Amino acid sequence: MKKKVGTLLEEELFFEAKKAALLEKKPLSQLLEDALKIYLLTVGTGKGKLQNDIVADTRGIMKVSQKTLKAVMEEGGLYDT
Repeated sequence: MKKKVGTLLEEELFFEAKKAALLEKKPLSQLLEDALKIYLLTVGTGKGKLQNDIVADTRGIMKVSQKTLKAVMEEGGLYDT
C-alpha cells in the first residue's frame, strides 16, 4: 500500500528532479521512490524487502548473451594478481 507524503524541496532540486523524471519517462513520485530505496540501501538501513525489490526492478536491464558474459567474466581485470 502506498502512503502520501508531503515535503519541501529546494526549488532547484525540485526542477532537476522533474527534468530527470521527464527524461526517464516516469512520474516524479516514482523517481523519488526509487531514489529513496537506493539511499536506504547505501546507508545500510535498507535490508530485506527493499534490496529484493531493487534486484527485481533491475533484472534484465542489460541484455547480454551468455557468450559475451562469459568473455567479460574471463577477462583479466583490476583485481587480478
